[in-house]
Amino acid sequence: MRNEMIGAVVRRAIEHPEFRRRLIDSPQEALQSHGFALEDNEMAELEKIRTSLGDSGGDVEQRLVSIAEQYGVRPRPGE
Repeated sequence: MRNEMIGAVVRRAIEHPEFRRRLIDSPQEALQSHGFALEDNEMAELEKIRTSLGDSGGDVEQRLVSIAEQYGVRPRPGE
């Protein structure tokens, strides 16, 4: 379940740039506004992902695609 929830959040961030921005700025607010209810361990994992995105300096969307694949989620519909 953990991978599915984190993968769903990452996929939403790929598909919706506004959600991605809000997720980086205020994760709790962004998650609540999109109906995600994550447990503490999932939030900790998401925080690691959020930190790595800030440090990557490269193409954030491509980095999110790679992360989604690590969690077994197809990053884009139809792929």
